[in-house]
Amino acid sequence: MKDFLSTIGFNGRAQDDFLKLFIEKNLVTDDILFDYHDIAENLYFIKNGSLAVYKLTGFLKKMQVVALLDSGTVVGEAALLDGHIRNTQVVAIEGSTVACLSKQDYKRFCVEYPEEGFCFLEYLFFITSLRLEKTSARLAKIL
Repeated sequence: MKDFLSTIGFNGRAQDDFLKLFIEKNLVTDDILFDYHDIAENLYFIKNGSLAVYKLTGFLKKMQVVALLDSGTVVGEAALLDGHIRNTQVVAIEGSTVACLSKQDYKRFCVEYPEEGFCFLEYLFFITSLRLEKTSARLAKIL
């Protein structure tokens, strides 16, 4: 994770202080990382393993996998938005380890390191943009 942070502009003390904010969480197959209607308080980096992202289809209570996420990916980034309620379910499809960052810890970090906090947001916007492009491409093929 340290190498990743260097690529988005984190160095020295800011990098060390940011890394200290993460809490590691281990998941076994079928563990739910977060669920529909949960209040979004944390974002997660997948350190190892794989997670599936599910959305309700609108037909009864059936769900569809809309994404498979592997090591090095961030999930739950909407947690940085105030008042966000989850609209997906994320489940471990194998034993996985995630690093958890709380919204409150991120906000405190930004007070001390505003430039690095902004670099992190830019990275999250980039990831979100890529996901939207891929979703749009898939949708275009279906229609």
